[in-house]
Amino acid sequence: MLQRNWLLKEFDKNRVIEISKEFHISPLTSIILYNRGITDSGEISEFLNSNFDNLHDPYLLKDMDKAVTRIRQAKENNEKVTIYGDYDVDGITSIAILYKHLTEMGFEVGYYIPDRIQEGYGVNREALDKISSNGTKVLITVDTGITAVEETEYAKSIGMDIIITDHHECKEQIPQAYAAIDPKRKDCKYPFKNLAGVGVAFKLIQALDEESSVDELMAKYADLICLGTVADISPLVDENRIMVTEGLKNFKNTKNIGLSALLDVCITNNKAITTSTIGYIIAPRINASGRLGCAARSVEMFLTDDKEKARELAEGLCEENTIRQQTEQKMFAEALEYIENNPQIKDDQILIIPHENWHHGIVGIVSSKITEKFYKPSILFAIDGDEAKGSGRSISGYNLFEALENCSYLLEKFGGHELAAGLSIKKSNIEEFRAAINKNASVKIDEKALVPTVSIDAIIKPTYITLETVDEINRLQPFGVENPAPTFAVKNIKIHKISTMSDNKHLRMTLLKDNKFLDAVGFGMGEYYNHLKEGDFINVAFGLDINDYKGYKNVQLILKDIKLSEVN
Repeated sequence: MLQRNWLLKEFDKNRVIEISKEFHISPLTSIILYNRGITDSGEISEFLNSNFDNLHDPYLLKDMDKAVTRIRQAKENNEKVTIYGDYDVDGITSIAILYKHLTEMGFEVGYYIPDRIQEGYGVNREALDKISSNGTKVLITVDTGITAVEETEYAKSIGMDIIITDHHECKEQIPQAYAAIDPKRKDCKYPFKNLAGVGVAFKLIQALDEESSVDELMAKYADLICLGTVADISPLVDENRIMVTEGLKNFKNTKNIGLSALLDVCITNNKAITTSTIGYIIAPRINASGRLGCAARSVEMFLTDDKEKARELAEGLCEENTIRQQTEQKMFAEALEYIENNPQIKDDQILIIPHENWHHGIVGIVSSKITEKFYKPSILFAIDGDEAKGSGRSISGYNLFEALENCSYLLEKFGGHELAAGLSIKKSNIEEFRAAINKNASVKIDEKALVPTVSIDAIIKPTYITLETVDEINRLQPFGVENPAPTFAVKNIKIHKISTMSDNKHLRMTLLKDNKFLDAVGFGMGEYYNHLKEGDFINVAFGLDINDYKGYKNVQLILKDIKLSEVN
C-alpha cells in the first residue's frame, strides 16, 4: 500500500466553540472553517452568505479604463473586434461570454482560437496576419497573451491595437499593449489575484456594460463562468466562490442551449451537478475538442441558438472524448514503459519523458497521471521532427513556472502556473534541460515533499457521522482549490466486510466501531483488497458523501487512505 503522511491540522478549540455558538453551526463545521483560515466573524459571515455585493469593482484592475475606452471607440468607429482565446475550457468559455455580450451590444465581432496541433499555445504571428487581413482593428485576448511581448509589437506594426486579458503568471516584461489586464501584474492593485481567465473576461463585460446590473449579468453568464473557473482549477474563494456558487445554481436551468445539450448528453439519472461533476464529466468533453485539434466546435456549441445543432455538437464532443481517453491510456502505458527502460531517470526529482509519436494535445493529462502515480513533478514532450512540445504538472511546494524561468535559455517558449505549464523546446536540448531542471530541483525540493500528504481536518467518532452532519458541511460548498472537501479520520475501526467493484478497480467495505456500521468506497483503491481482510483493524482517512439509492439515503465514506491499525 502506498505510504502517505497524515497531517492532522491544529485548531484553537476555544475559537472553534465561539464560532459554533455565534453562527449556530456544529463544532465540526467550525473546525473546517478554522482550518481553511476563515476565523474572523466578518469573513465567516461572508463565506456562509456569499452575494454579489462582495464582487470587486472591475476598474480596480490595472488598465481596465484604457481597455473600455478603446473598445467603446471601436463601436463608435464601426471597427471590427476579434477575440483571441485559448483552446481549453477556460479559454473557450471566455470567448463565448465576451463574444455573446459584444454581439448583443452591437459590435462587429469575430473570434479566433489557435489550432493546438499546428500553432500551439498562445498568440502567434501567422494568426495575427490572418486576423488583420479580415479587417480587425482591435484584438482582445482572453486567457492568454500576458507573455506575448514580441507578438504584441508585431500586432501593433500591422495596424492592430491589442487588449490583453489574462490571469497567468507574468514575466518581468509586460507586453506594451494598448491595455494589459491581469490581476497577477505586480503593479495591479486588484484585491483578488486568482480569477480564472473567464473571470477576467467577465470583469471586462462588467466594466463595458454600465446599463446591466451585476444580477442581470450573472443570470446570463454565471454557468459558463463557473464551468471555466472550476475546469481551470482556480481557488474557490473570494469572487470565484461567489461566481461558482451562482453558476452551480444556474446549471440545471441554464439558458445556454449548447450547455443544456451537453448536460443532456453526459449527465444521467438527474445527477446533481457539483464541482466534481464539472471536473470529471463535463470539462473533459469540452477539452477534448481542443486537445484533438478543433476547439471552435465547443465555442460554436455555446453560441448556437439551434437546439438540433447544439445536440449534434454535444454528441460530437462526447465521441471525441472517447477517442481522447483511448489515446491517453496508450500514452500513459508508453510513459511507464519509458521510465522502466530508462533507469537513470527513476531517481530524478523531475520526471522528463519525451516520445516521438505522442499527441501533444494530450501530454498534459498524461503528465498529471504520471505526477499522481510517482508524486513527482513531470514534464512530457511530444517530439515532432527537430521540435518538441511539452506539458508539465507539479506537486505542492514546487513552482514549475519558476523552474522553467530558470531554464528558459534552453526553451523556445513557455508559460503557465506554479502547478502546470506548457513549453516548447528543440529536440537536441531535451537532455540538457532534464539535467538543468533536476539540478535546480535538488536545491528547491525537500525529500519529504516527495511523499504525498493527506491533510486531516479532525479525528472523529463514528457517532458524528450522520446525514445531518453531511448536510451542514455541504453548506461550505463549492469545494475545490483553497476550499478542499473536508477530510476526517477514524482510528481503530474494524473491517466487517470487504470486496472490490468494477473489475477490481475500486474497493468497497463495511466498517464497524462503537456498534455503528459505516459504508465506505475507495475509488481506484482496488489493490488494497490484496493487503486487507475482514476482521482487520484499520485507520481510515475519508471524505463524507450521501449515497441516494432508490430514495434511500445513507452516509458513505469516500476513502482517501487506509493504514493498518497498531491497536486491535
